Amino acid sequence: MNTGVMPDTQPDFTLEYIFEQFTKLPTFPKAVQRAIELIEDPKTTTQDLVDVLKFDPAITTNILKITNSARFGLQNQVTNIDTALVLLGRDQIKEILVASGSLSYLSRELYGYGMKPEDLWYHSIATGICAECLCDHIELEDPSVLFTAAILHDVGKIVLNLFVGAKLDKILDLATKKGFTFTEAEWMVLGADHAIIGSEIMRQWDFPQDIVRAVRNHHDPDLYIQDKLSALLALSNIIVSNLGVGVGTDGFRYRISPNILEILDLKSDDIYDIMFETHKGFMESQEILELYKS
Repeated sequence: MNTGVMPDTQPDFTLEYIFEQFTKLPTFPKAVQRAIELIEDPKTTTQDLVDVLKFDPAITTNILKITNSARFGLQNQVTNIDTALVLLGRDQIKEILVASGSLSYLSRELYGYGMKPEDLWYHSIATGICAECLCDHIELEDPSVLFTAAILHDVGKIVLNLFVGAKLDKILDLATKKGFTFTEAEWMVLGADHAIIGSEIMRQWDFPQDIVRAVRNHHDPDLYIQDKLSALLALSNIIVSNLGVGVGTDGFRYRISPNILEILDLKSDDIYDIMFETHKGFMESQEILELYKS
């Protein structure tokens, strides 16, 4: 991203140094990635999925908790993963897998961003819900791809949090007094932002290229208008940030570009409807939101 302003001082680390920090992050759960691959294969049976997931008790427990949440509206409580997989649709299973597999990363306190342990989790789930609401208004071939990108779009904050704390005052000064967005200020002070870091994490975790690209683009207006998935992810994030869900020091600082509404063929009234639907869905997801405590 070209901010048009040179930083006052050169960053005291390089992107290569930041990328080295990825080794401190655990890899995305292999059982979840394998299960998602199997779901894409029409020949996969329920038992195939059970055989992959049953050896990861934490993931299995989260799947059952999410399945039994009010959000999915099942009449009877589900007590085993076999039944859960039979009752849910393909897209629902993928969404639950991504959410449960992401929990260990998204329930961390991020001091540099002023975020409590639940904030990143709440923001990520709300962005996923908003993405689903957008897909009710805009046709997308595979909505679960957008949901995956939405849940993991801010994973780069975990790495940058190692550095941003000591520089936070300068970033906030640029964002609040000089008129820059928080992301532009990250680039000016740190030499990178959490979107580009997050996309590299996603690439190393072997997520599909369209998801990697959307995560990379979601804060850059010049890039996120170039493809529908990136635009939808960017808009989901902006809406949730403006709703104030799980935001830290970078909350309430993002604007909806007229260009993004134009390429998605949305009107201002549509945004108000989507905001209402997102808030409603968020309030119906309390059991999922409480998973960060487990």
